[in-house]
Amino acid sequence: MKGLLFVTTPGCVVSRKDNNIVVQSGEETHKIPIGAVEHVFIFGGVNISTPAVRFITTKGRFIFLLNQFGKTVGVIAPELITSDYRIRLAQYEVLRDEKKKLELIKVLLKTKAKGIGYIMGLNQSNYNKSLFIKALEGNVRFSSLQEALGVDGNLNKAMFEYFRDTMLPGEFEFEIRDYHPPKDPVNALLSLTYSIYYSILIPISIANGFDPYLGFFHVKRGRHASFCSDVIEISRPWLSLFVFQLLQEGFFHPMDFDKRENGCYLRPKALKAYIKIFTERIIHKDGSFLDYSVEFLRKLKEAIA
Repeated sequence: MKGLLFVTTPGCVVSRKDNNIVVQSGEETHKIPIGAVEHVFIFGGVNISTPAVRFITTKGRFIFLLNQFGKTVGVIAPELITSDYRIRLAQYEVLRDEKKKLELIKVLLKTKAKGIGYIMGLNQSNYNKSLFIKALEGNVRFSSLQEALGVDGNLNKAMFEYFRDTMLPGEFEFEIRDYHPPKDPVNALLSLTYSIYYSILIPISIANGFDPYLGFFHVKRGRHASFCSDVIEISRPWLSLFVFQLLQEGFFHPMDFDKRENGCYLRPKALKAYIKIFTERIIHKDGSFLDYSVEFLRKLKEAIA
């Protein structure tokens, strides 16, 4: 099975040897057969040779260039956009069909509800039969976009109340999700996590044939990649769990955050530590959230095409 290749360590050099992509990190050398790679993601501080670029793109793979925080800064494509336009065309047609949009939103929110129910039922031996999960899934009923937004709001409220009441260490305070801008350390970590994951979803959506700027649930604003905001919803429970686990495990202290008039943010040293943990647990870990999101994109293809 082909996988996504992420090269994240600053100072790494990506080159080509025979039919392999070679990643050199200090004295360590890793050779990855091109046949095992679906697309390549290069983070800030990583160098890639021109022969490697030519080799990867001629084999039909995208190279996505991201900064150290996961924000897409450029795309090197084998084609400007993929010649197979069927997914994009089907995606555009969905935007004109309110019934189809609501069907996709229902799938999205039901998947999210199952994730929240699973997390809340981790301490139950038969969580699949838990009344709470059934209650959550039962709430995924609506006949308009406005009602769907209300359901999503209730799911988020239940989720954050659970994390606050069961996992938040005493030295941190968290009342509500507040992100314009984040005013406390918990909201700062949540916003940072969601933002990086959202940025990574942009190239992943493109690589899977979707237009990242045409969502079926979230409304596009300016440069907002609304489709990626849609897709991130299924992973939001797990990304939130990741944040509260970091706090519970003592990775961060309130002193690691800088509170200003324009918001609360991680200090540089703590930010560097966070990026390392995010890379290890979210990007490189087997069975990661990215695999979960890619699988959901494949299901969306089947649903709309």
